[in-house]
Amino acid sequence: MSMTHPSVTIQITPQSTPSSPSWMGEVAAFAQVLSHVGLLKAIQEHVQFARARFGQYDTMDFVVVLLGYALSGEATLQSFYERLSPFAAVFMALFGRHRLPSRSALSRFLAALDPASVEALRTQFEEDLLQRTPPFPSPGGLWDRCGQQYVVVDVDGTKQAARQRALPHLPSLPAPHRRFDQVCAPGYKGRKRGEVVRTRTTLLQAHTHQFLGTFGGSGNGDYRQELQRALQVITSYATTHKLLLSQILVRLDGLYGNAAVLREVLNTGAGIIGRSRDYALLDLPVVQAVLACPPVEVFQG
Repeated sequence: MSMTHPSVTIQITPQSTPSSPSWMGEVAAFAQVLSHVGLLKAIQEHVQFARARFGQYDTMDFVVVLLGYALSGEATLQSFYERLSPFAAVFMALFGRHRLPSRSALSRFLAALDPASVEALRTQFEEDLLQRTPPFPSPGGLWDRCGQQYVVVDVDGTKQAARQRALPHLPSLPAPHRRFDQVCAPGYKGRKRGEVVRTRTTLLQAHTHQFLGTFGGSGNGDYRQELQRALQVITSYATTHKLLLSQILVRLDGLYGNAAVLREVLNTGAGIIGRSRDYALLDLPVVQAVLACPPVEVFQG
């Protein structure tokens, strides 16, 4: 059907032609970058996880799906698969793959994935972040009156509550089980409503907003071990950028507020910005000596 204006044409067809997802362009750009820097090849060579019932899929196929899901911003994996279904072949071809894993295969993969494989995948992204030239002329930072540079790294442990619906218990039905049991556990929820929780620790360079790492655990998690892992990443980051550990300021929230945790950070040589619930620290002679000194600077508004 043509309208009176010669440059406007409207075509009507009975066939359904789905539009490409709005996030497909970002996925294409991301896939090109990963391929150009060699990260896709590094993951294929160093992250191996073999298990029965994976069929024709490889570990990289599942990693690609998770990357696309993270970039898409879809609320659930189900909605992501539904939106991706007409363009599955194109999506996988962007990463040099051939077949989109089925939802059931992805579910079995995530249920069986062991911590060693997760750590191997995390290591590849960490090494890529530290080895490549950063997109910023400098890591940024804060400078004191003497011109000394300090870099703030934020270590944040966040608890996410998971609410679960009631399961039917009938003689005619099999024994119920929850998938959340594999990733969540009872824990302190504070003001968040939920039956079980999961703890996620993120590591962020505060000036360039670069994510240096993320770690998770069921329930309250092992935040001491995750902090130790975060300090290893911080040490590698400082070495790569030729920074002294004394120039690193680790910002901690209330989860890390006891004296034992603070000592772990101070023993590395890094500084701390945080809150502490251990008021006995105020009685230490070195703290009392600082408090007894006159103020270094006085500001009047």
